Amino acid sequence: MKAVFLFIIFSFVNLGLCGCNFMTTADSTVDMTPGLIKVSENLPTTEVVNAVKSAVVGITATLSDGYSVGSGVAIAPDGYILTNHHVVEGANSLKVYLANNTDAKANTLWSDSALDLAIIKTNINIPYLDTSPSSNLKVGEDVIAIGTPLTLQFKHTVTKGIISALNRSLEISNLGGTTTLMQNLIQHDASINPGNSGGPLINSSGKVVGINTLKASDAEGIAFAIPIEVASAITNRIVQNVNNKVPSLGVFAYDVELAKFTNKTQFNSGVYVEDVKQNSIFDNAGIKNGDIIIEINDTPLNSMIDFRKLLYSLNDGDEISLKILRKDETLILRTKIECK
Repeated sequence: MKAVFLFIIFSFVNLGLCGCNFMTTADSTVDMTPGLIKVSENLPTTEVVNAVKSAVVGITATLSDGYSVGSGVAIAPDGYILTNHHVVEGANSLKVYLANNTDAKANTLWSDSALDLAIIKTNINIPYLDTSPSSNLKVGEDVIAIGTPLTLQFKHTVTKGIISALNRSLEISNLGGTTTLMQNLIQHDASINPGNSGGPLINSSGKVVGINTLKASDAEGIAFAIPIEVASAITNRIVQNVNNKVPSLGVFAYDVELAKFTNKTQFNSGVYVEDVKQNSIFDNAGIKNGDIIIEINDTPLNSMIDFRKLLYSLNDGDEISLKILRKDETLILRTKIECK
């Protein structure tokens, strides 16, 4: 019998609390000095939390029928905040709630439903955390989740757990009957609830290793975060690019290991192309459904993380070469990047 699991996306809508304000007077004991927060190695959890909490925010999104509550983390100077797409989706306005009990307006700069990531910005220059990719994340490693479960009353709630597994892939059912394949997720057992969406998963060195996004509803201690590697290439680009444009991928692809699991291929590396969007750069390059992309610009691909990191580092008009496996053939295709 096939097991069916329900996964909960963590935004939380509460019409009854709309208009309530849980902020009090500013807390002068919280250090909100702008700049990168640096945390020493091997500090106790209490000291790590105290050091990083000023970079974490609660978020409310005003919707046409109420409002939603989520979380976010500052990832660059001048108020750039990383969160989930579903936290800000459909928002008429956004407000962020800081660790010192003050708040500020924010606006969405970039959002992607397929990645479930978004970048918002406030005009308050707040402390931020390190989001540079970490290649040495290990199963069993301690992690901390900070967020806003349920309502603003519980903002900056801290929970602790361990990394339970890496590179998990989940098929998520969306409203309207569509599905989204989320890949390369971090599985952990830190307790999180609706409203934790977009909040950071932090290691013992105070570094963001993931962005919390969903959990299994029929089990305890099974939660998932988007690896920071997926977000870091995009966030760096958005912070530096006033046009907020990123390369348009134009393909639905996934790790070749998933394709092997479903007997679609026997290859051991690369990303498997399930579907190519018509008139996309990959369609114009000649990529077809079932192709496996094993290299871009002579750089080997082992996962969708590699694929996204490489493409999001490119600019509009850049020429790329693609090494493709198609049945028993190896092909070299060329195209130009388009940013939208």
